[in-house]
Amino acid sequence: MRLGRALAAACLALAAGTSMARTSPLRGVIEGYYGRPWPADARREVIRFLGAHGMNAFVYGPKNDPYHRDRWREPYPDDALRDLRTTAAGARRAGVRFIYALSPALDICYSCPDDFDALSTKLAQLASARVRRFALFFDDAPETPTHAEDVARYGGSDASALARAHADLVNRVDAWLRRRGLHGVSFMVPTAYAGTTCLPYHSELAETLRRRIGVGWTGAGVFAPEVTGAQARARRACLRHPVVLWDNFPVNDGVLSNTLHLGPLTGRDAELPGALGGYLLNPMTQPHASLVGLGTAAAYLRAPERYDPEAAWRDALQQLDPSGGLAVLAEQTRSSALSDPDYVDAVALAEALALVETSYATDDWTAGVIALEAEEQRQAAAPATMAASIGGTPLADEIQPWVTELATHAAAGLDAVRLLRAMKPGFTSLTTSVSGNVLTVSGQVHPPDSALADSLAVGFPPLKPPDSGGYLRCLGDLLGPNIRLCPQFGLNVHGKGLYVVPFDVRDIRVITGKNVHEHLIGFVGDTYRAWAARQSDAAGALSLHLDGQPIPLAADGSFSFVVQPSGGRTSRLVIETSAGDATAVPLP
Repeated sequence: MRLGRALAAACLALAAGTSMARTSPLRGVIEGYYGRPWPADARREVIRFLGAHGMNAFVYGPKNDPYHRDRWREPYPDDALRDLRTTAAGARRAGVRFIYALSPALDICYSCPDDFDALSTKLAQLASARVRRFALFFDDAPETPTHAEDVARYGGSDASALARAHADLVNRVDAWLRRRGLHGVSFMVPTAYAGTTCLPYHSELAETLRRRIGVGWTGAGVFAPEVTGAQARARRACLRHPVVLWDNFPVNDGVLSNTLHLGPLTGRDAELPGALGGYLLNPMTQPHASLVGLGTAAAYLRAPERYDPEAAWRDALQQLDPSGGLAVLAEQTRSSALSDPDYVDAVALAEALALVETSYATDDWTAGVIALEAEEQRQAAAPATMAASIGGTPLADEIQPWVTELATHAAAGLDAVRLLRAMKPGFTSLTTSVSGNVLTVSGQVHPPDSALADSLAVGFPPLKPPDSGGYLRCLGDLLGPNIRLCPQFGLNVHGKGLYVVPFDVRDIRVITGKNVHEHLIGFVGDTYRAWAARQSDAAGALSLHLDGQPIPLAADGSFSFVVQPSGGRTSRLVIETSAGDATAVPLP
């Protein structure tokens, strides 16, 4: 029977193609962010998604599960233990390895028998819930031994001594698990988990850690825009152990919590998965919204050589919301900490705005404003489209604040279109008719609508610099479970208006000025203020010209003339105010 099952599994693997076999043995998700842990049902839904998309691992390690980290010595309450049992069972049914990670590094005495007893008792409790795989985390913790007993046992208080302490504990836990018929330690996450430099800590860890135990790594930084197979091989040469990539994508915890990362995985080459012992993605605090990025990562891991980020992205969005509404939101929120700081979210809106910016001061401004209006209308329709398609689902609940901001921005964008039109003279009606070689043109013109412009301009005040200090104060405890969402400081729909990225403890960057909607509001507001400054009692006086020749206007703005077109050339009819604002239309 066992042979038959193994043969069937081998046939299925061959049917799935050989590319997955060349990727990392562990492929999946590590719930390792700061903030409130996922709801249990959502966690199990993500696990089922992983199994259905060819991934095979889910690592449970949310920083703010108190029994995972802060209160690691304490046993889980009965209800929480039952939940973990249910999750582990669901993972088995989905063909996904459920790995429980314990993070004792904040205060453990590595050499103290009592602490090892507490740790092993905790693992025994989890094993009683049929959890069979474990990991140990030492990230974001003291970088040197802090207990006198450890300084004495491990030969000092430097990073090398800490590495010996980590390796000793992992080795002892690995042996303890194996003696009880459990899988050994799947991998450990070291304190020095980021970068490309091989430190004394790593050398000591390589020397003393039991062979074949994987070691976590986040790439060249906490957030690594690019990770290559060559980098992974260099890391493996340093550690002399399998490298498990903890990829901080699409995570949005801490100071990133005002942003959804709804774009595709990028910046990973085709050689990377085959150079790793594990590839684990750290998701967003929104589990269902994370499936956009995770879906693209699954496509990458299935066939790294053929990975097309755009195609995988569109496919993931289509699976989650066939209506296309989610795709509209994702287009405005696709970048992440992995993206180039100058990357432009909201490409279609940016292109329309660029056309307006270059043409509005001329008489050929209408095409740009029409394009802007069409894009704003497309975005304005997306919230209702999503409500009809995915309304009432957990995904819809998770993304609602960003959907609200999308709707607010689109409404303001349509007001911007109205204001841009109000500041220009135009044609109330324009009729043309051709008879033989004679073109008859008639119509009526109107001046700018000053009253409408002034009323709309209230919504376009001068932009203020982003209040990063106020934003950080609003968030509250950045590393706690109850960090607040602060939409009043902007949620970065349409690009990074205020985006704080901790690439490293010594490299915290504040990215501002990359929000396309803010650029639109600023441009329209500045244009209005310049326009208003030019207005006077006589500024609305109108003149009409055809190819530079004046056309008489009646007192009510009406006109009529006859012209003989020459050689099929298009003529230009231009209405202009004495303040210099003009609108052109082509004839015939």
